Amino acid sequence: MKQVKYSIVRYGKSCYYRFSGIGEIDDENLYTSYTDKNGNLVEHTYEDCLRYLHPVLNTENEFKGNFTEFKEIEFENDKGYLTSLEIEVEYQIWIRVLD
Repeated sequence: MKQVKYSIVRYGKSCYYRFSGIGEIDDENLYTSYTDKNGNLVEHTYEDCLRYLHPVLNTENEFKGNFTEFKEIEFENDKGYLTSLEIEVEYQIWIRVLD
């Protein structure tokens, strides 16, 4: 596994969130961990995202691109029934492979 510096922007309907730090990549996936605003350690795997990244012009070992992930969430509706919904989450990913 190679170590990378990353910056990820997750887009929502009305706002966006930026995460950055040091992570790892293998042939297909990006593995990240960061501390959220409450002090909790959050680990996330962006599966099969590296195929959507392309090299940044006039640089070495830098890649960027957009990646869309589908997540299934469960919630209780107003009648008390458990409902599941699939949502689409869009990310903009930039990485620099560290030597």
